[in-house]
Amino acid sequence: MAGLRGWLDRISDDGARRAFGARLETGVSEAFTVLRWALLVGLARLAAMETGLWGFRALHWALSALLFAYLASIFLLRPEIAIFANTDTRRKRLIQTAVNHAVCMAAFMAAMIGIDALADAAAEMRFVERLGHGAD
Repeated sequence: MAGLRGWLDRISDDGARRAFGARLETGVSEAFTVLRWALLVGLARLAAMETGLWGFRALHWALSALLFAYLASIFLLRPEIAIFANTDTRRKRLIQTAVNHAVCMAAFMAAMIGIDALADAAAEMRFVERLGHGAD
């Protein structure tokens, strides 16, 4: 009962709600921005697959690099995933940086795998659709 009362006190406090809202807005905004970048990269990937033009391939690589840069800005330049409560030694700072770099690379690889899977599925659907139209 005390836990529920404490929780009700926290959600009725304007400062706590404002702080929670700011954290939620920041997270949702960053997730939406990553999703937008991923859709642009996927569209460029699909265009490169469909046309085979080097310009779309270059655009795909450039947009992928920008997506990586954005993810790096989240995980490397603003280390928000804290491993240690206090990074007072060089060793702790290096470990913190290495873990954030690994998380950044994993997020980028997951995004690229998802983008490639969606672009491949879209290209396959267009291929199957073309086969269906050719049968008439």
